Amino acid sequence: MTDKKDIGSGIIEGLEEAVAWKRGEIALETVNIDPMPASRIRAIRKKLASSAKVFEERFGIPASTMNNWEQGRRKPDPAARLLLQIIEREPETVERIAQDANRKSAA
Repeated sequence: MTDKKDIGSGIIEGLEEAVAWKRGEIALETVNIDPMPASRIRAIRKKLASSAKVFEERFGIPASTMNNWEQGRRKPDPAARLLLQIIEREPETVERIAQDANRKSAA
């Protein structure tokens, strides 16, 4: 079992380090994790459509948007990431809903 004194010392050390970083006294290594990298977006699209245009026709996400995401020029916001995850898991459902919405807006 880990000694309570060791745990307490570790917590204090971490808090002191965080305060020093916040004051600009030290630099800490940071790592940014891309929740949906361009390669995953491209893989989702390629699995379900031969091109960004076909993906647009099926799911309603503009081809230019898909191209920007796939090339890493832009990042999908949290709602768009969620939509891509749903498309990845349930493409037929999303396609049916997108096409129903298109029919209603055209009427």
